[in-house]
Parts: sequence; C-alpha cells; structure tokens
Amino acid sequence: MAIYKNRTDLHMHTISSFDGNYSAAEMCEAAVANDLATIAFTDHFDVDFYTQQNLGIRQQTSYDDIISVRDAFADRIQVLVGIEMGQPTYEPELTEKSLNRYNYDFVIGSIHNLRKTPDFCELDYTTLTQDDIYSLLDKYFEEELILAKWNGFDTLAHLTYPMRYIVQSGRFNTDLSRYDDITDEIFKVLVANGKALEINTSGLRQPIGKTMPTDNYVRRYRELGGELLTLGSDSHFTAHVGANIDDGYEIAESCGFKYVTYFKDRKPVQIKIEK
Repeated sequence: MAIYKNRTDLHMHTISSFDGNYSAAEMCEAAVANDLATIAFTDHFDVDFYTQQNLGIRQQTSYDDIISVRDAFADRIQVLVGIEMGQPTYEPELTEKSLNRYNYDFVIGSIHNLRKTPDFCELDYTTLTQDDIYSLLDKYFEEELILAKWNGFDTLAHLTYPMRYIVQSGRFNTDLSRYDDITDEIFKVLVANGKALEINTSGLRQPIGKTMPTDNYVRRYRELGGELLTLGSDSHFTAHVGANIDDGYEIAESCGFKYVTYFKDRKPVQIKIEK
C-alpha cells in the first residue's frame, strides 16, 4: 500500500533496452496497479555501445512504444517519454545527434563503464586489490564530473553505481569519503545548471541494500543548494515497478526536501511530498 501521494517512478526499462524484459504496456499496467501517478520510460542508450546494441533501431522502437502507451493510458497514469543516455560524453557528436532525433520529456545521464571497458557489473572484483578498486573509482568520479559539466541531461542517475557490484562481490571495506571533494564539486555543478539528482532505489532490492546515492549524499546535495530530486526504481521487470519508491520519498523528506521533481518537455515540475 502506498504511503505517499502522487508518486513518481522516473527510471524504467522496456524490452527496447538490451536488458529489458517487458513491453511498455505491461510495465504501465504494473505502474497503475502500484498506485503510481507519473512514470517515465528511460530505455538504455549507451552511446559507446551504439553498434553492438543496435541502438539506432532500439531508440526508434522505444520511442514509438512509449508514445503508444502514453496515449493508451492517458486516463489512468501520466507517461513521460524518456531516455537514459549512458556515457554520453564518450561520443558527444553521436549523443547530440541521437538526442535531437526525437522530442523527449526527460533525459537521464549516467555512467555504467569507464572508457573502452566493460560495464562495472561485468568486472571481477575478487581479482582486484583495494588499490585497484580505488583506481577504478577515481576514474569513475572523474567521469561523473565530466558528465555533470556536459549538462545535456535532466537528472544525474545512480551516483555511486560501481558500489552495487563492489559490495555484491564481498568487498565491504571501500571508503567513499575520500571522494567527498569531487562529489561536492559534482553537486555544485548540478545546482548551478539547474539539474536534478536521482535517488535510485534499485540497491534496496539488491545485495548492496542501499539507495544510489545514499542519504548522506542526498543531504549534502541539499546543503549545497540542490532543489531538484527525481526518484527511480530502475526497474527491468514488472515486479520491480515502483519498488521501494516510498523509501526514496522518506529519504528525500528526511534530507530536507519538500518536493520531488519530474520533467515534462525537458522542464522541471515540482510535486509536493505528501502522505
């Protein structure tokens, strides 16, 4: 049973994503059943894997599918047309061309892998020393800062993403406080550019057991002037649509936020947090 009113879930994947499993219509039915008021479909567009993932076709099928359900479900739920641009700064010209192809309501910016390397989910952390892991994280946060400065997205997704897999591999002694200076810089860039930070709730159903980022980062973003906050389940299955979104709202409220945000026509819309 929903705790909060007018709930949003702005990070969802359909079968048009390389790792998706359900159609947009099936995901919409799950969203309605879970008392969501607004959702955004944000299928993967990992720019540096454009050819391997056949993204030219996938982008078209994703957009067409979202438009179809947006109209079909208009009387039951607000459906926003989104996309998750992975590693957009690695191929900036292709990124800009692809984003201009369609009219999106909402663009997620994310980093899933370092340049010319596999996704963080594919790395074998058991073979790495702690110094190796810190070296990966050094580069990851540097790329996150570059992404923030690029400024072509609406929300910055799942900050601390590699920790999902580092913890899953049994490496529990990684100290992220060494990155406080650069995460502060990232947040300051977001605030200056009027961009949002995402609370990604997927970690709450995974071994990491935490949101990405965790509440201390959300609170710090607020302290530095952050006002725009989006929530996303990062669902790839109907069973995960809206999963732990109430937990995300609770974190937002505890960190001093009075509103959460969704984007329509690339412009922020604030929704009051209410129970």
